[in-house]
Amino acid sequence: MTAPTTRLDLAWWPKTADEPPRYVFTLVNHGAEPLAGFVLAWNGHCKIDPATPLENATLLRRISNYTEAAPPPGFVLPPGGTWRFTVRRLNVPLRHWTEAAQAAFLIAHDGSLRAVEVGLCTPAGTPGTPRLGLHLDFPDATPSDGLAIIPWPRHVDVSGTLTPPNGLAIDPTHPAATRFAALCRRLFPTEPLLDPTGLPVHHAAADLPPEAYRLRFAPTAVTLEAGSPSGHLYGLITLGQILRAARRAPTRCRFPAHGTIEDAPHHPWRGAHLDVARQFYPPAELADFLAILAWNKLNRFHLHLTDDEAWRLDIAAYPDLARLGAWRGHGLPVPPLLGSGTEPHGGAYGKNDLRALVALAHSLAIEIVPEIDVPGHSYAALAALPWLRDPGENGEYWSIQSFPNNSLNPAVPAMVPFVETVLAELLDIFPSPWIHIGADEVPDDAWATSPLARARLAALGGRGASALQADLLRHLQRLLRRAGRITTAWDEGANAGGIAPDGALLMAWQDATVGPRLAAAGYDVVVAPAQRYYLNMALAPDWWEPGASWAGHASTADTYAFDPAAGFAAADLPRLAGVQCCIWSEQLHDRRVFHRLVFPRLSAVAETGWTAPTRKSWPRFAAAARFMPALYGQPEDM
Repeated sequence: MTAPTTRLDLAWWPKTADEPPRYVFTLVNHGAEPLAGFVLAWNGHCKIDPATPLENATLLRRISNYTEAAPPPGFVLPPGGTWRFTVRRLNVPLRHWTEAAQAAFLIAHDGSLRAVEVGLCTPAGTPGTPRLGLHLDFPDATPSDGLAIIPWPRHVDVSGTLTPPNGLAIDPTHPAATRFAALCRRLFPTEPLLDPTGLPVHHAAADLPPEAYRLRFAPTAVTLEAGSPSGHLYGLITLGQILRAARRAPTRCRFPAHGTIEDAPHHPWRGAHLDVARQFYPPAELADFLAILAWNKLNRFHLHLTDDEAWRLDIAAYPDLARLGAWRGHGLPVPPLLGSGTEPHGGAYGKNDLRALVALAHSLAIEIVPEIDVPGHSYAALAALPWLRDPGENGEYWSIQSFPNNSLNPAVPAMVPFVETVLAELLDIFPSPWIHIGADEVPDDAWATSPLARARLAALGGRGASALQADLLRHLQRLLRRAGRITTAWDEGANAGGIAPDGALLMAWQDATVGPRLAAAGYDVVVAPAQRYYLNMALAPDWWEPGASWAGHASTADTYAFDPAAGFAAADLPRLAGVQCCIWSEQLHDRRVFHRLVFPRLSAVAETGWTAPTRKSWPRFAAAARFMPALYGQPEDM
């Protein structure tokens, strides 16, 4: 496709006392030929309100954040000319530049596509500069005891300083050495941390809890004691962090000559979630992300494989799921969304891809928790397999993300066997004790016009979508229990008597009050409130910060300060399994945005998961955070 000859400029005027908000589109023709009979298509993150007429344009189609609009009849856009139109109502007001349109194209009268260059959306027409670099929103400082370690250990008693060794000399036959060497090669390919002539590290077995380790420092060697493979690996990671900081900032950081570090995690569940449905991350990127998690001593990777925008798992029994549901684009069952342009966008993971990822995660002491989100968030699955719908359903409902009729109907006879088959293939790939089945954000009026749903509700004696979902979830929990797995879901899984507490783990995401309430009801809980632990939320309210703000905004300091145990009764604290950050990818098609939003907030959550509250220190963490690796670029050189 040739380079764009048209440009779309965007501006946002917030609501005032005298004027409603205005989202203004200006299409400029920089080509040599006039344009007529075309349709403008765009997508990004925000959704326009289809009930509100556009000013100087006609709305033709809207599915979630994908929109098509046409100029007035007979309109011709001459060379150098402009077409300006205004949108008055959106699903939510724009707060950040990343919420505006990110991609656009023209659909010509003959059906051909023309790329459109999209400019940055400016607030009140005032240009600015997006903030894309790593945001260390705290002053530089000297780490505590000269040790840059994240998460901070349980007990540190060291003294003296060695000249930073040229590397760590580890017995290459020890399993942890092999894993650590591979980790270092992936994270720091130009920064060798291992050297057979370096400081010797002796491994020793010890009667320590799982994941715990002990380091004994001496001028001529370090002894690493642990009782498990993960403990040996974590001890080496701590040594690697100490060595890197001592090399990079020798005037502020040191490698100790004497003393002991004794360490063990505060919480058993220390997780990071990644949404690979809204944006596709190739297997190599996922492998790099696992390495980042391991360096932060995170031990759970929640892999969000399906959503409205895509189905990423290749299922042998239903090949159309990957063939059709994994791709989006013009003329495809799933339209262009979230930064997609004129070319088809997407991809799926084959079983070999995922088995390789599971093996890599195991070597890094990480359990992958796969998620298939049902019954809601299933627009892509239904687009690929339309026979899963009730043919008698004659109405329309909309999800919170503005997808029409996006939920798998539990009353359709083929639906339960479909989910059972998908789960069977999932269980074959992932050995994880925890299998996540979603259960979030099903519209209250889902299936209201489905004859099959009404008949099933009458048999159940229940009312509404929540009763149908609860019945499905009870069935899936029984299935997973028979397979020896723990049913994991978002907090809505408990609604209407759905997932039972026994053999379940729920993720409290809606706010900080949900976790204590679920624990009091007998559920094991992972705390992941959107207001602090959703890393797609912007760092600050400023327009030029990337991200979203529907749950507010959170600086690294805000994320670090959050206490996951707040509000829990003392008797319910044993049900607090741990913490998890969640990375939702709607606005992350630009990996520079990922870089800014995720780091170092991911490390802030990791420290809360590992380090006892009385051992946490914001100044110490802030000084050490700049030494932590990031996925799409590194912190500033020291």
